[in-house]
Amino acid sequence: MNIFKNTIFNGVAICSILLATACSKDFLETTPTLYPEESDVVGTMQDDPSQVQAYVTGAYSNFYCGGDYWASHDDFGIPAIKLATDFMCEDIAYPRDIHWFCYDYQLDNRMSSYRRTSSSWRQLYQVVDNANTIITMLKPAEGEEVTDQSIKTKLGAAYSLRAYSYFWLVNLWQHPLSVGADQPGVPLKTETEYRMERVSVGEIYNQIKSDIEIGYNYLKGLGYYGGNKVDLTEYAAAAIYANVLMFTGDYDNAAKYAEAAAEGGSFNSETDMLSGFNSLSMPEVIWGFNVNNENTGYYASFFSQVDPYMIGYGGQVGIRKLISSDLYSKIADNDVRKKWFGYNPEHNILEVSYDYETNYSQGDLTPYIQNKFVDIYITSRGSADAFTSALIYFRSGEMYFVASEAYYLAGNEAKAKELLNAVMATRIPEYSFTGSGSALYDEICLQKRIDTWMEGSRYLDAKRRNEQIDRSTSMNHALDLTLFNAITYSSRDYRMLYHFPNLEMENNPELGQDNQ
Repeated sequence: MNIFKNTIFNGVAICSILLATACSKDFLETTPTLYPEESDVVGTMQDDPSQVQAYVTGAYSNFYCGGDYWASHDDFGIPAIKLATDFMCEDIAYPRDIHWFCYDYQLDNRMSSYRRTSSSWRQLYQVVDNANTIITMLKPAEGEEVTDQSIKTKLGAAYSLRAYSYFWLVNLWQHPLSVGADQPGVPLKTETEYRMERVSVGEIYNQIKSDIEIGYNYLKGLGYYGGNKVDLTEYAAAAIYANVLMFTGDYDNAAKYAEAAAEGGSFNSETDMLSGFNSLSMPEVIWGFNVNNENTGYYASFFSQVDPYMIGYGGQVGIRKLISSDLYSKIADNDVRKKWFGYNPEHNILEVSYDYETNYSQGDLTPYIQNKFVDIYITSRGSADAFTSALIYFRSGEMYFVASEAYYLAGNEAKAKELLNAVMATRIPEYSFTGSGSALYDEICLQKRIDTWMEGSRYLDAKRRNEQIDRSTSMNHALDLTLFNAITYSSRDYRMLYHFPNLEMENNPELGQDNQ
């Protein structure tokens, strides 16, 4: 089997003008035909690496726009995956529970015939295919050193994207590594092999660690080489590395890479914190994606779903996503992040009605309306077009919390406290936590939950820590969740895992029903 031909096919398909159409068959197809000879293509690309840029751009675009290319309005790439998994936990309240993402909220969007499993699988393996293509075309011969910065940046991005894709795949389709390295994981495709069976979780993590180590080393020292935060730089690679190592239990190195990632940004001011989280110019951003009129999914977009003041689903359509009342109550009154929540009439230039929230049977919900993510159309008072806000993947502020937790788990409480106090002093004036032991750890975890609310970290953190999800302490979760047994449950409940999509099982004989 010629893996190169398979990845070239997928790379070309993905790079076609923002992926207007999806591949017609399986992303793990093994018998493509009628492709150029590998040696001819590789030689051309290595002579002129700029020609590989289309594949890198395609990988970034595919990471953003998703496996079904906005076939439904809850499918918009990695932001949709992060939002869906956040809904599977306790910190977002969805009192109406009748619209997009309601099935994720009910822990009922995981079966093999469902769109969520299919689109997530497609997207992540498409990024893997992109990465495989780039690596195949630019990978140096054994013993040869890469000196061309253009090749380094492309290879660094490719290895890092592949690592991050497998990190999500193995955690969406299986329990964490700590449960057992011998658990069956997911199929493994690299530039040299394709293993169709459920490769063990331990082997998948070995591949992830190898990839992110190579990717980071290619990018190390190059800073923001493209002059922007859309390119996957050393800081984004370090952030991926840190999160991976938190799952493997290598806490010393997790802290090291989290601190390296944090060097890519500076702390937000209060003005930055309240600016709507809609621009890559925010000081804490270290990696994201710029949305414009040509690549926006419009209603099929993150800001359409969450902004309560816009024309989208979270706004004028009336399907609000709120902070849970329990988490809200844990935010200090003098914490700038408290201002992320509560109806803000200054934002309501479209005169959105909040009658449902005001008259909710359990009490007034307007204090829990979110202002953290507000579309640039609103914050700029109409000077920009709707749903063209930038998407933020990683922030340096988040990395302080990762490093703090890592240091604590490595036994260095003093360093853990130092980093916690450093980041929290920019959220709460004169903040200084003096506790130790479990009180310190609980504070680190709580403040990270608040800081990264609706940014897609809760699901992975809860699973890694084996935490209990408890929605019973909030008054604004949907009343019908009792019907789905979705009030109190383990973060490692079987419903927190996806089934393999039907199309994959039909095309891959190693993925039968017995493997679900």
